[in-house]
Amino acid sequence: MWYKILLSIIAIITLIIIQVTFLGSFSAYWSNFNLALAILVILLFFLDFPMIMFFAVTAGFMLDLYSALPFGIFMLSVFTAALTAEFLLFNFFTNRSFYSVVFLGLAAVLAFNAAFLTLSGLTYLFNLSDFYLDSSYWRQLIYQLINTWLILIVLFLPINKLSRKFKPNFISS
Repeated sequence: MWYKILLSIIAIITLIIIQVTFLGSFSAYWSNFNLALAILVILLFFLDFPMIMFFAVTAGFMLDLYSALPFGIFMLSVFTAALTAEFLLFNFFTNRSFYSVVFLGLAAVLAFNAAFLTLSGLTYLFNLSDFYLDSSYWRQLIYQLINTWLILIVLFLPINKLSRKFKPNFISS
């Protein structure tokens, strides 16, 4: 049990370091990969609810360590995205198809950004931070949606070939 948690923490730390240091150093379009949310959407199909929430809180915590915004904004934003994706997966997109994976990824990105904008706007309103929304944020949101879509396509295809989690189950009578 403990080794699974330790391996999960090491994997999350590695993922966030890759996202922040490696992908964040590219130009405007290529730096807008949200690798944590894309991996979170894929993991929804393989892990149970407590492990997904552990992943979301740990990834948000790691992102908060690299952020200049008040602590907890990324943690709550990733947690909100995970809850939204989990709710949509088990109530609306139960067939585990390619389209459901892509839509869950896009919904997770939109939920993450809605929570992020709400929380950072509140901290700006209460004069706790100097984050403000400019015109480039919306362009970066479009880039993030496209890049998450691309990551999910690249991850879905080999996982679909290697795993039975994405295969439809037919009931024979």
